[in-house]
Amino acid sequence: MRTVYPASDGEYSIADIARGSAVLAPSVRVKANDQAAEQVRGPAINGFLLANEVQPGLFATGHRATYLDDFNVEIEVGASLVCGILLGGESEPVYVEGKPIYYILDRPLLIGFGKPVRSASCWKAGQENTCAGFTLQQGFFERLGIHVADDGLSRLHDLLTSDVCSMVLPKSRRLTEIAQQNLTHPYDGRLGELFLEANTLAFVIETARLLEEAQRIAGLVGRKQYDRVMQAREILDANIADPPKSLDLARQVGVCLTTLQTSFKAAFGQSIFGYVRQQRLELSRRLLRDTELSVAEIGYRVGFSNAAAFTAAYRRQYGFPPTKEAGRR
Repeated sequence: MRTVYPASDGEYSIADIARGSAVLAPSVRVKANDQAAEQVRGPAINGFLLANEVQPGLFATGHRATYLDDFNVEIEVGASLVCGILLGGESEPVYVEGKPIYYILDRPLLIGFGKPVRSASCWKAGQENTCAGFTLQQGFFERLGIHVADDGLSRLHDLLTSDVCSMVLPKSRRLTEIAQQNLTHPYDGRLGELFLEANTLAFVIETARLLEEAQRIAGLVGRKQYDRVMQAREILDANIADPPKSLDLARQVGVCLTTLQTSFKAAFGQSIFGYVRQQRLELSRRLLRDTELSVAEIGYRVGFSNAAAFTAAYRRQYGFPPTKEAGRR
């Protein structure tokens, strides 16, 4: 495994960042405040930087960073596919060929650089953020023969071979957990390398699944309705114990109730009510396994009015009562 930065917190100059970026993209050039990287003196970032080549053409990337000064950073980068998830803090937009691309908290951002392009971003003194992701180069796909497969990985490859494109994917609890683990896993040495490799592969696979799902749903309901139905799902996920009424939800996303109900069922194979019920039960199952809360308390937390209703719904879904799940702790 090729490690670009030490696995510890520290201070990094623009020149340090340029050296790391050159590993991720061979044609990279970095400038800050109109100066070449090696001419910019003093530290630029304090924190933890991750850039490890875990397999040929696959890099685990990420950072927990505090910017120490104001910088306008320009990077000219070659062919690669970049995925990143903003896990905390704030991030300024990245400008690619003059067009802004925005990170949204907890949502995967994909940027495909099919040709050498110039990107720019602004770092503000005192700003903090945490981000994790991966970078793919052509060699990764060549090993897999991915150009002949019609699946999520082939769609990632399509993004890499397009001139320049970007896409924001829906939130995924699973993908956010994977991203956080790349920055916070407890392993050292060879075990840490193995974990980072396996976890980054899981990162790629889950991203490919989300991309395939997004394109499938957009094909079913159309791009305009796709954006609205995904917004509706995010609202429900954020308020699963006390979701808005369907009519209020439709108003929030700007469609009539019938259109939302039809598009939602086409996209996810179930009604809005059925989706909320399923998400409540899946959340309750995790809480039963991972916490010491009582069955009644968990049922209440996920939105059931009483323990009897929770138990009945749980039994219908899983074939046994929640008390049995709790007994497996």
